[in-house]
Amino acid sequence: MDKITLYEPPMCCSTGVCGPSVDGNLIRITSLFQQIRKIKGKQFIRYNLSANPDSFVRNQTVTQLIQEKGIDCLPITVLNDETIVKINDYPTNKELSKWLNLCLEEAEVSL
Repeated sequence: MDKITLYEPPMCCSTGVCGPSVDGNLIRITSLFQQIRKIKGKQFIRYNLSANPDSFVRNQTVTQLIQEKGIDCLPITVLNDETIVKINDYPTNKELSKWLNLCLEEAEVSL
């Protein structure tokens, strides 16, 4: 099974539609999350530092990276619970396609 785990900075919600400005990247990631979680043999898990601090602590590599670089290194993308494949930015559709061996369309987000 291919698995992507996304460790995100503290937020009040994962959609990016709350607060004073809308983050199109979070809307794109939320949409991809909804798509990928329906595909058999693929997993996409998201952890928000505010809502899921224990998940950060359980991953020693993520904990060490945050201790070294601070929370500014978030989001952190981990492939198959082992390999950090991206830090300080959300994965692109192309990157997720490669890591999960899928064909994900680039979606334009209108704000």
